[in-house]
Amino acid sequence: MINRSRLTVLLVRTSLFFVAALVLGVVYGWPWFAVVAAALTGGAALVQLGGVLWLRRAEQRHPESAKEQVTPGGFL
Repeated sequence: MINRSRLTVLLVRTSLFFVAALVLGVVYGWPWFAVVAAALTGGAALVQLGGVLWLRRAEQRHPESAKEQVTPGGFL
């Protein structure tokens, strides 16, 4: 299971790619691939933000679940 801090790191990284997609879209005049890149990375960031908020609420309801040991999965 993923914890909130690892998901937050992934959200920040995805947000940086989203900003890069927006900048490149503006620079190149919004070709179709820039629109697709911005839409996909923006959607991924929204899903990850929802996950972070859901995990935060779940940890507030059950604080003992936030203290579980998480072994590194190697996805970062």
